[in-house]
Amino acid sequence: MVAIFLLLSLILRALAFVILIWVLMSWLPGAQQSALGQFLGMIAGFILDPLRRFIPRTGFIDFTPLAGLLLLQAAQVGLQAIARMI
Repeated sequence: MVAIFLLLSLILRALAFVILIWVLMSWLPGAQQSALGQFLGMIAGFILDPLRRFIPRTGFIDFTPLAGLLLLQAAQVGLQAIARMI
């Protein structure tokens, strides 16, 4: 049972890392259009695309990655709380 919680925790951290790298790639011209950028965009889109339906863009700033990171962090904390109860 502990192994399942560790695996889920690792997946949540990896998703947060992917979102962070994808956002940092947006600062470099053409980085998100590279093969790696498109691959990371598909993975990050798994979390960010559903959030984009609820969070509108405000000018040039997209707050969706921030909301995604906060959501993943909340899931991580919730997972840790469940693991402590078991």
